This record gives sequence, structure tokens and C-alpha cells, in this order.
Amino acid sequence: MRERRVEGMESENGMADDSSILIDGAHRIEEDVQRELLAQAGLQFSSLVVRRVPNGVCLEGVLEADDVDAASSSVCGLARRVAGVQEVLNHLVVHQANGDVPAKG
Repeated sequence: MRERRVEGMESENGMADDSSILIDGAHRIEEDVQRELLAQAGLQFSSLVVRRVPNGVCLEGVLEADDVDAASSSVCGLARRVAGVQEVLNHLVVHQANGDVPAKG
């Protein structure tokens, strides 16, 4: 059985494999987007997952914001400020930060 390594892979001819560079680059974009979003004062994430998709990222998690409408629209713009992100799939659940729950019925 052959062992597979992701980082530092070499091809059979001893040359470095570019797949580790691609994986590192994708991971770096995910981290940069997460850092950008978590640095925003008006946004409070109780959970945030950033995954790389073709030409961009997919955002998943729960966001608590002072202004729900503004937060929803600004999150995509903030993510696009990161180099390498053109498309943003926003799958975030957004809650009002003040914790008021509307009455049922």
C-alpha cells in the first residue's frame, strides 16, 4: 500500500507536485475571508465556516448583527475584498443581535 501525502508531494520523477500549492492557496483564501469577516465590529458570528468553491467561497454559519439587512448585503462585499474571491455563496443564518424574538401567531 502506498502512502499519500498532501503537502510536499513529489511525482514519480522527483519533481514537486503543484497540488500542494493549490491546496495551500485555497486554504489561505478561506483563512483570509474568515479573518476579514471576524474583524468587523458590527458583525458577531456564533459560528462561521468558509469553504473554497470555484472562483470564490461559500459562507455557512450563524451571524448576529445590529442591522440584519445591512449585514446580509455587506458580508458578500467584505468577502470579495479578499484577493481570489469573485463569487460568494451566502448560506449564513442571520439573527438580530439584540436577542428580541418576535411573538408567534
